[in-house]
Amino acid sequence: MSAIPVSRKTSSFHGILTKSTLISIFLFFNFMISFRVLLVSPIPAVELAMELIYEVVLLLYLGYRIFHRIVSGNFRFNTMELYLFLLLLLPVQASLAAMFGYGQPLYYGLGTYRDFYMILGPLVIYNMLRNNVVSIELVERMFLLTAWTCLALFYAMTLFTNPESYRDSQAAGSNAAKGGDAYYRFNMAFIFFGTIYYYAKALYQKKPLYFIAGSLFFIYVAFMRFDRTSITALTGALVLLFFTALTPKRQMSIALFIGVPAIVVGVGGYLVAPDAYYQYYYMFLDAFSSLPGGFVANQDESVRINEVRIALENIEKRPFFGNGKISGRWVEGGYNHFFGLFYASDVGIFGQIFMYGFVGAFILYFQFVMSAIYSLRIKHIKRNIFLVGLKFFLVALAIDSLTNGYLTIYAAQSVTGMVLIYYFYQKDRVLGVRLRMAEATANELTLPEKGSKNLPE
Repeated sequence: MSAIPVSRKTSSFHGILTKSTLISIFLFFNFMISFRVLLVSPIPAVELAMELIYEVVLLLYLGYRIFHRIVSGNFRFNTMELYLFLLLLLPVQASLAAMFGYGQPLYYGLGTYRDFYMILGPLVIYNMLRNNVVSIELVERMFLLTAWTCLALFYAMTLFTNPESYRDSQAAGSNAAKGGDAYYRFNMAFIFFGTIYYYAKALYQKKPLYFIAGSLFFIYVAFMRFDRTSITALTGALVLLFFTALTPKRQMSIALFIGVPAIVVGVGGYLVAPDAYYQYYYMFLDAFSSLPGGFVANQDESVRINEVRIALENIEKRPFFGNGKISGRWVEGGYNHFFGLFYASDVGIFGQIFMYGFVGAFILYFQFVMSAIYSLRIKHIKRNIFLVGLKFFLVALAIDSLTNGYLTIYAAQSVTGMVLIYYFYQKDRVLGVRLRMAEATANELTLPEKGSKNLPE
């Protein structure tokens, strides 16, 4: 491909500045804004303002692409583009559901999905890749740069500032099951990716140094973010990576190499600080005790159970196309105006079905099915570390989405992974064709002498 490589030398500094550097900055900006990294931070107003500006740019870009295709007569769309079109219809479906179900004007409903339109960000990246404006290697580097930027920012905020100052904002929260202390609710998407990417690199390339890099990301999730859903989602993805990346023999050797020291550290940690051990124990025990048939749940979990009940009752009323999304600008409190205390994002997959119905929820979650299908069809470059990282990154997001509304709030996260995997699939198909052509040419050249007159000169 003729995409612009980062290390390409040129005699013109201006050429580098206007191509490689500016494209790199754009990719970094795209990932930071479309993933909404700074939404849960001390500067959410800045993030929202930048999102608004970027959304206008993205909508103008979409309009340009549609106009260009109409003028050129190109009405052929691949499966990924058709699926993105279906995703873009979800806000319309939900807005209509809210209009017919609760009388909310259509434009209020469409306005509440402003964050969802960030899925156009991945489309821009895909078109840049397809048109050879940027290489997949540069996208990988910018993905990693964004991950390290997030990690540095989150560590700095956690270690050098007090989350108590932001307890009453989106940036921080507290939970009795986690000890009651305030903690930052930072977006973990790039922390997930950094952990998975470097662990995958350590396993595939047999370089322990990458394991240290991955552990820097994992430690933040396990000991700084201190969120049981994030820990479970990331651990689940890493376990699947471990069992799919290695042979049984290597699994055993690495399990001993890592497991024995981990047990020693765990036992030592328990002897030195038993309170920290029990804090994790009760945090996860509380999650199970809040399930039906479990023990008495704390107040936060009791609220969550009531929200699940509300969701199920209204799913039963409108099972196919859902209840839509109520804007706080139309009625104060949004859903709370009708249900007392209810946030669809609190109840994960139940909240998604509540909003979109079974039809819309199926479309929303089908992105993981599409990603799995195209991943399995990749044959020649399936051990590419970036591809492996993206696959298990989506596994972590899929697990995480079962208990929250991030597929709507942070829609571009998973869509970006899906789009890049689809690009890898297309790249693999092209490579497969070239390999078959090369093999056919080699076979022709090895024909007996009597057939040599048919060979090209």
